[in-house]
Amino acid sequence: MTSYDVIEYWNKRDNPNSKNPNERNTLKHISFVKENIRLNDKILDYGPGIGRILPAYSENNKITGYDVSSKYKERLLETAKQKKIELDLIIDKAILTEFSFNNNEFDVAVSISVLLHQPPKDIVNIMCELARVAKKVVIVSWHNPNIPYDSIDEKIDSWLYDSEAKQTYFVYRHD
Repeated sequence: MTSYDVIEYWNKRDNPNSKNPNERNTLKHISFVKENIRLNDKILDYGPGIGRILPAYSENNKITGYDVSSKYKERLLETAKQKKIELDLIIDKAILTEFSFNNNEFDVAVSISVLLHQPPKDIVNIMCELARVAKKVVIVSWHNPNIPYDSIDEKIDSWLYDSEAKQTYFVYRHD
């Protein structure tokens, strides 16, 4: 299996994600995130891209975005401004396997359609770091439906496989 440079990929891609929020299950993603956050939650959005998940957040949420590409920074910040969402954006030129955030610094970490772009060797570290820095982790990613998440770890609060979208939605909560 050939791997690719994730950062180079996103810095060269002309139009990430979808142009229209109805494309590629974005409305389902937004709804799923909304169901799993509260009005005043402090949120880490890991891989916000162009901001297609921003409609899930309210003006009362404090959002920290972490991304590896600066190519879409202005577009993301403009979307946040239009939605009246306070967004503190961190652009890092490396995929972090250790975050500089404190344990439980965030109420929720959100990562939508990001893990599929990570090198397999980094996914476990990223997941562990998201779980370390947030009290709850909300994930949407493509995955094999034959691997039931509830049999992997009893801390996974809920999971659902959408066969039409070929995506898994799951929530991890701390005890």
